Amino acid sequence: MKVWIWICDFMWRIGIDEAGRGPVIGPLVVGALCIPETDLPMLHDAGVTDSKLLSKSKRIELDAWIREQAEIRKWVFALHISKPAEIDRAMALTNLNDHEVTLFASLARKLRIEGRGILQLDACDTDAGRFGNNVASRLPDWPWDGWSMDSRHGADLHFLAVAGASILAKVARDRALESLATEIGIELGSGYPSDPKTIAAVPQLIQGTEPHDCLRWGWATVKDAWGRVHNSPPPQRPDDPNSPPNAQRTLF
Repeated sequence: MKVWIWICDFMWRIGIDEAGRGPVIGPLVVGALCIPETDLPMLHDAGVTDSKLLSKSKRIELDAWIREQAEIRKWVFALHISKPAEIDRAMALTNLNDHEVTLFASLARKLRIEGRGILQLDACDTDAGRFGNNVASRLPDWPWDGWSMDSRHGADLHFLAVAGASILAKVARDRALESLATEIGIELGSGYPSDPKTIAAVPQLIQGTEPHDCLRWGWATVKDAWGRVHNSPPPQRPDDPNSPPNAQRTLF
C-alpha cells in the first residue's frame, strides 16, 4: 500500500502517437507511454525525440532503452498493431481519423493510472482540438480526476512522452514490415506509395483472386493497380466482427 500511495503522488504524462498512417502496405501502429513527470529528464538525456528525426539504428537503440527502463522504473507502455484488414474494415464504416480516435482512446484507457497527469496526443486530424474532443468522447469517464488533455500537431516534438511513444510505434511498424517482407519473399520498401520499392511490390501482390492480405485494399494505389491488371474493382474485405484486436502491451 505504501508503494501505491507513492506512485499516486506522482504527476504523470501519457503520450500517444502513431506510425504508418499513410502506407499502402503493412499495419498502422499506435504507441502509448506513461511516465512520471520526474523521469522526463531521463528521456531528454537519452536523446528521445520525434522518431522521424532519428536514424533507424538510434530508434532501435532507444526502443530497447525505453523497454529496459520500463521494467526498472515501472513505466507503462502499450502498442496496438492495426493490420490492413482491420484498417479496411474500419474505413468501410467510418474513416481513418475515426479509426485512430478509437485506437488512441483504447490505449489511453489501458494506461490510465491513479493520480494526476496530462494526456498528450499527437493529433491525427487537421483540427487538433477536434481530435482531442473526439478521443475524450470515447473515454466514458473523462475528464479523469486530476487529469487534463493536450492534443496538438507535432506533439512528438513538444512532449517527451509522446516522442517515446512515437519511437515504440515506429520500431514496431518497421519490424512488422520486415517480417512481412521475409514471409512473402520480396522487397516491400517502406510501404509508402512514394517509395519505388513499394510501388514495384504492389503489382506482385495483386496477382491472385484477391489482393494480398498485407495490402490496404481500400487505398487508391491498390485500386488503381488492381484495375489495370484485372480490369475490375478489387473485392471488399469480408466482415470479421468476431476478430479480436491485434494488441500488444506491457503493464506493471
